[in-house]
Amino acid sequence: MAKIEEVLLNEDFGNVIGSLCVDTMDDREPREYLDEYNGKRNRRPTSVGFREPKRVAVYSDTEVEIDPDTGEEKPKRLEDKTVQVSKIITNIPKKIVRTSVAFLFGGKMTLSADDTNEGFNEFKKVYERKLKMQSVLRRFARIVLSETKAAIIFYPVTTTQNGKKVSVLKVKVLSTPKSDNETCEFYPHFDDDDDMDGFIHKYTADINGRSCECVKIYTKDVILSGKNAGNGWEIRKDKNFFGKIPVVYAEVDRPEWEDVAGLIDAYEVRLSRVSDTNDYFAEPILKTYGLSNLPNKETVGKELNFSMEVDSDTGTAYHGDADYLAWQQSIDSIKEELSRDKNEIYSGSSTPDLSFDNLTGIGNLSGVARKFMTIDATIKASENMEVFGPVVQRTISIVASGIANITNTKMSAQLQDNYIEATFGTILPEDIAEELQNLALANGNKPFNAQQTIVARSPYTKDAEEEIQLLKQEEKETAQNTMLPGMTLNVEE
Repeated sequence: MAKIEEVLLNEDFGNVIGSLCVDTMDDREPREYLDEYNGKRNRRPTSVGFREPKRVAVYSDTEVEIDPDTGEEKPKRLEDKTVQVSKIITNIPKKIVRTSVAFLFGGKMTLSADDTNEGFNEFKKVYERKLKMQSVLRRFARIVLSETKAAIIFYPVTTTQNGKKVSVLKVKVLSTPKSDNETCEFYPHFDDDDDMDGFIHKYTADINGRSCECVKIYTKDVILSGKNAGNGWEIRKDKNFFGKIPVVYAEVDRPEWEDVAGLIDAYEVRLSRVSDTNDYFAEPILKTYGLSNLPNKETVGKELNFSMEVDSDTGTAYHGDADYLAWQQSIDSIKEELSRDKNEIYSGSSTPDLSFDNLTGIGNLSGVARKFMTIDATIKASENMEVFGPVVQRTISIVASGIANITNTKMSAQLQDNYIEATFGTILPEDIAEELQNLALANGNKPFNAQQTIVARSPYTKDAEEEIQLLKQEEKETAQNTMLPGMTLNVEE
C-alpha cells in the first residue's frame, strides 16, 4: 500500500479522497448493525421483523350460499381479513454490549506514572476532569462493539480565560450517523508496516446557508481541510502541532452479539408466536346451552338469566346452562424452549444474566463466588482489551503530546519520557467484611491497622485527631468507674 505522503502528491484532490475513502472490510454494514442494536429486526431472513401478516377467512353470520360440490347451504364467504402478527423485540443486543463495556471500563479509573511530577498532575487534570476520558472510552467501546468501528479525534481550541486567550484540548467521537440525512464517513490509512499513517474524515456541513461537502485528512505533520460547495475543492493546509496523528481508531470483525444472533431470532420469534396464541386463546369464550338471556357488555353487576320450561309430556322442568371454554393446552415445552434459548444467548455471548429475578435467588455469596459466576465475562473483557488496551494507551500518548506541544508547553520535559498508564477496577461489589476477616487471619488475629487509621476511615468522623482524644478520654473515664478499691490508674496521655 502506498504511503500517505505518496497519496497526497496527487494534484486531483477528488482522486485523493476517493483513494482514501476505502473501508478495511468489504462486507461491513455499520448502519445495519446500528439499526439492529436500536431494535430493528430485518438483517437476517430469520429475524422477527420478517414475520408476515396472516390472512383469515371471514364468513357471514346472516348470508348463505350454495356449495357447488355438495349443493348444501353454507355461510357466505366474505373478503379475507388481514391480521397483523406480534413482533416482539427484546433489548438483548444492547444488554450484551452494555455489560461488555461495563466489564471493560465500568470500574474506577486509576492513572499512574513512573514520575508523579507536576507534568503528571497536569495530565491527570486534563485527562480525568476536563476531557472526562473514562466516559469517552465507555462511549467509544459501546460504538465499536455495536457498529464495529469508531474513532476518537483530539483537537485544540482557543478560548478566553481570565481575560487571556489560551488553548485547550477537546475530544469528539466519530460514529455512524443516526439519520440517513447526515453524512459522516471515516477511514484509516495504513502503511506497509500496518501502522496508521493517515486518517480521513468526510462529512457535510452548512456553510453560509449552503450544504458543503467537507473533509479532513490527518497525518503526523499536517492536517488538510477541504470543502466543496459545488465549485471545486478549496483546500487549507495546517501544521499538526500534536506531532502525531491526533486520532484513535479501533474496529472489530462483527457486532458483539453476532455469535448468538440466530438464537436471538429464534427467541424473539417464539415469544411473538406465544403472544399471538395468548391473544387468541387467553380470553375465555362463554358457551351456552338451551335457553338463556345474556346481559350486554355494558351491564354492571352482570347476571345470567335462564328461562324455565316444562316438558309437556313428562312434566319435567328444564332450563339452559352456560360455562366458559378455556384453553387447556400445556405449554411446558414452550417454556423449556424459551428458557433454553435465553440461557444459550447469555452463555454464548459470555454475558452474565444480572436480571432482578436472577439475583434475588443467589443469596449472600462470597466475593470469590461472585467472581467465579462472572468469570466468563471477565475472560471476554480480557480478550476485548486486545483491541481496547492499545486504544487507552494511544489516548494517553495523544493527550500528553497535546499538553506538551500545545496547551502547556512548559510541561514538555516532564511529560516527554514519563510513562503514564491507566487501569480500570472491577464493577463487582466488594465484600469488605470477608477481606477484613482474611487480613485478620493472615495476621494471627492481631490488629493490622492503627486505631487512628480505623477512626479516620469512619464516615462519621469529622476530625480524626479530635476523635482519638475523645476515645482516650472515654476509656479513662470507664476505667476509673470500674476500678477496685486500692487500685491505681495509669493511662498514657
